[in-house]
Amino acid sequence: MADQRDETTWATIELTKLGERKAHEGTLDSSLRALLSVDASFPVFVPYATYIKGGRTVSVRLIEGYAFVATGLSEVTYFRLERSPLVARVFSSRQRNGMRVLHTLPNGDVEAMRIQLAESMGADLEIGARVRITGGNYRELEGVVVDLYERKAAVQVSFRSLTSIAVVPRNLVSFTFPTESPPLLDEEEGLVVSLDEMRERGGLM
Repeated sequence: MADQRDETTWATIELTKLGERKAHEGTLDSSLRALLSVDASFPVFVPYATYIKGGRTVSVRLIEGYAFVATGLSEVTYFRLERSPLVARVFSSRQRNGMRVLHTLPNGDVEAMRIQLAESMGADLEIGARVRITGGNYRELEGVVVDLYERKAAVQVSFRSLTSIAVVPRNLVSFTFPTESPPLLDEEEGLVVSLDEMRERGGLM
């Protein structure tokens, strides 16, 4: 049995309106890492996904207004996020002596949300879509979907001078954009879909 003391736990962050906008744009994770002074490998989970389907921008919100950051830094580092215009508050509690203590979530809770979000997008995968692989041996590599199976996707990826086809579970594939910043949502061109709405439309089982 794995030692649960070594398992990642997560701090819960409530976002401001500006933070929510960054989440919709797909840039919040990098902004939070910059505020924490950590590199791109530091785990951050933003339960939003934005992608293009049929010429329209679709945004899926699993939990609106929140993001999750792995623990492991000093607690003061997390509380300093509240000085940022992106963060409304960091969840915490007070001990009897008045000391503020970071409230954390177990890794299983965040992984369940991550899988649910990935599965909600999996139904919209199509050949030719630009995607990022989020787990396994090809983690963080971007590529193009070249074939689809019932539960997996074949993604053509390039690493240095090599090109390979990676066959990965659909829940390890997320949409990306051909440009650095995704298009902003607006009422005419954008479509914001909650998970409940996707279930009603049959996009989620």
